[in-house]
Amino acid sequence: MFSFFPTAFAADQPTPAPWAAISSRCAVGDVATIQGLECLFQNVVTVVTALAGLALFIMLLVGGISYLTSGGDPKASEKAKNTMTFAVGGLVLIIAAYLILNFISVFTGIPNLLKFTIPGP
Repeated sequence: MFSFFPTAFAADQPTPAPWAAISSRCAVGDVATIQGLECLFQNVVTVVTALAGLALFIMLLVGGISYLTSGGDPKASEKAKNTMTFAVGGLVLIIAAYLILNFISVFTGIPNLLKFTIPGP
């Protein structure tokens, strides 16, 4: 029978450390270390970037549908154009932020500026 829940055999499989699956630098054994903040920061940046891309897509979609359904009304069509313009402006802002950080990295000679690391033992 098919089930959405995996069958667990406690005696057969050892329980892995929760941080060990994420990164070997995040934990020593079962104890989280300060380097766990690297994993947290990386996950937050990944989620925020994905949400920004999703918001861009949704706003372009909403603006396009609004423009198509404006029916020649100048106010509605202007509002739809502004929605699409601000969506593309947000994308430009996200790309500009990345490029500025990259420029600062090259200009100052710090190659790992875009990589968040905490010095470990």
